[in-house]
Amino acid sequence: MKRLSRKKIILLSILTIIVLLFFFLSTIVKNYLVNHSEELIGRKLEISELHFNYAKVSVRVNGFRLYESNNTDQFVSFNELYVNVSPWKLISGEYSVSQIYLDGLNISVIQDSVGFNFDDLLVSEEETTDSVQMNQESKTTKFSIYDIEIKNGYIGYFDKQKDNLLDLKNINLNLPLIAWDNQKSEMGVDFSIGGEGNVGINANVDHTKKRYMIDLKVNDINIQPFMAYAKDYMKISSMEGKINTSLKINGSMTDFMDVFVKGNTSLQNFSLNDLEGNRFLAAKSTSVNLDSLNIGTSHYQIGKVVINDPEIYATLFKENTNIERVFEPIMAVDTNELSEVKQDSLKQDQSLFYAVDSVIVKGGLLQFSDKTLNRDFVYDIKDIALNIGKITETANNVPLDYSMHLNGEGELKGNLNFNLQEVYDFNLKTKVTGLELMSFSPYTEFYIARPITQGNLNYDCKIDISPNHLDNQNNIKISEFDFGNKTKDPNTIKAPVRLALYLLKDQNDIIQFDLPVSGNPNEPDFKLGKIIWKTLMNFLVKTAAKPFGILGNITGTNPENIEIIQLNYSSVSLGNKEKSTLKDISEILQKKNELVFSFTQETDINQERNYLVLEDCVSDYFKYKSEEVPNLKSKKLENWANQSLEFRSYLVKDSAEISKTLEELCIEKVGNVKANQMLDSLIDTRNKEITSYLLDSLNVSQDNFIVKTADLRNLSDQQKKPKFRVEVSIK
Repeated sequence: MKRLSRKKIILLSILTIIVLLFFFLSTIVKNYLVNHSEELIGRKLEISELHFNYAKVSVRVNGFRLYESNNTDQFVSFNELYVNVSPWKLISGEYSVSQIYLDGLNISVIQDSVGFNFDDLLVSEEETTDSVQMNQESKTTKFSIYDIEIKNGYIGYFDKQKDNLLDLKNINLNLPLIAWDNQKSEMGVDFSIGGEGNVGINANVDHTKKRYMIDLKVNDINIQPFMAYAKDYMKISSMEGKINTSLKINGSMTDFMDVFVKGNTSLQNFSLNDLEGNRFLAAKSTSVNLDSLNIGTSHYQIGKVVINDPEIYATLFKENTNIERVFEPIMAVDTNELSEVKQDSLKQDQSLFYAVDSVIVKGGLLQFSDKTLNRDFVYDIKDIALNIGKITETANNVPLDYSMHLNGEGELKGNLNFNLQEVYDFNLKTKVTGLELMSFSPYTEFYIARPITQGNLNYDCKIDISPNHLDNQNNIKISEFDFGNKTKDPNTIKAPVRLALYLLKDQNDIIQFDLPVSGNPNEPDFKLGKIIWKTLMNFLVKTAAKPFGILGNITGTNPENIEIIQLNYSSVSLGNKEKSTLKDISEILQKKNELVFSFTQETDINQERNYLVLEDCVSDYFKYKSEEVPNLKSKKLENWANQSLEFRSYLVKDSAEISKTLEELCIEKVGNVKANQMLDSLIDTRNKEITSYLLDSLNVSQDNFIVKTADLRNLSDQQKKPKFRVEVSIK
């Protein structure tokens, strides 16, 4: 047997050692990394299997576990990692990897007030600086990575401060190529997030021009995980919706503000609930076409914005609104800070340009609830359709067409042209048809203590407003309108609104009137809604305060004849003129039987008593002479008595009474007790006379009139004439 030479034995031994070394290298490396991981990186590390394939120049790692600093919780893990290197390209100065395969990647990122759970693994700033300098010196560096595949990945991000978990599940990434040769780079990414979400990214970097181009596509990404961050700006309990985006981004690598964006984005099945779990905002779909957004030049061109089936739920409370409650974090910003921000924004945005081609809203719903009344008012405005024309920052005539259904019954439609440069520069034409008024009973109960039982409103409105002039025309038509019985609610408005509306009804049970409004927007306290409302209330108050103009039209009578029923001093019976007035009132009640007429007797009690006493003395005088008493009216009777010396002699009993007036002589003869009795009887008889005539002769119901006497002792001088003052009210 031929013996090996010493030299060959040594060579063979070395070769055997090398083979054994390579054979066991995987195990050696794995054990070293596992056993010395805390010395190397300060973390516990587990690896189930580690294999080197020298023929393919590849490495495979199975069962990788890197723990948190507490050596208990897992930070990063994966089931399998396969890396295949292409060493032959090193000849041309390129670092190349032909395949990277990663299965079951699981990363848990935790952030607290101090930082992240991986901060201790980061390279120091000095090392990073040295590395960057080395890379900058290696100008010819090239690398390429082909066929990157990540399957069944999971990334969990837990924010301890917000107690929020944001997790990306089922991450699948296919990256055909990442290449870098200092001339250009290309990258393509396509991965899924969650059960339905998908992200696609294609990027190109031109290092010569220092620009990058990104083609981004996002499909069905759920926004719910981002709710914790939205809570910084809104008080909400839930947020749902899916984002779809297709964008082309062109930007500069040297100027981060030099970014140009074009594409479209949409939000599907969006909903937002307040802290009580009540729906606040929702929309079936919202799509925005981004024609061009240039961040650097502040040039924003937006195409069509389409919102389908939006929903807004607005609630008015006594303290505030649900809108204020939801956006309280934003509204809590200090006013001074906000002012400073606005001033800075004005300085920076002087070159701002924005344009929106059109905004279209279809099938909208606005539900308004008012909880400030004695009982809740809930009103639905459905099928809202809006079409807004082109909007720019300098637009002085933006058209808006709109239509909607009011609580399922009425319809509102019209158009508006407004100026974005001047608030008080617009014209509006709007029309309401078939509006059911019964829905507004909570308001009428609150303000006038009566519900609306029926009624329909048609309303035409035109508003032309400029910075120094307002011209508003309102045509109102209400049909079959009626109030119910009085409720126990306290009246907030004391104005006789119900009476005014009732008086305005014609014979066909229709209320129709025009209400022109004018004003000057330059006035400090000018508010459009307030001035229109004030004009309407003034109109109704004046109508109720002076109802006889309307009532006179019913019978073709002079209103002044109805307002006052004139009487003569000491007269009791009704004359033809007074009876005619009462007949007119009776006719009015036949057509408006809800009215109540009040007849209040007024007179000068001293004058009345003087005439009564005079008549009594004259009567006694003619009886004394056995002559017939002349039929003289009070004034003529007074003139006769003053001129008749014989009558005066009849009253004078002795020389001491010669200097007394005629009134004094008559009072002495009749006496105060009888004089007062005669006055009381006169006043009472007059009241009975008018009551009897209305009831018996005109068949007027007792419910439709009241006869009473004023406080005669405290009347003003202008009231001291014998009459019945007529007032009208409603049952």
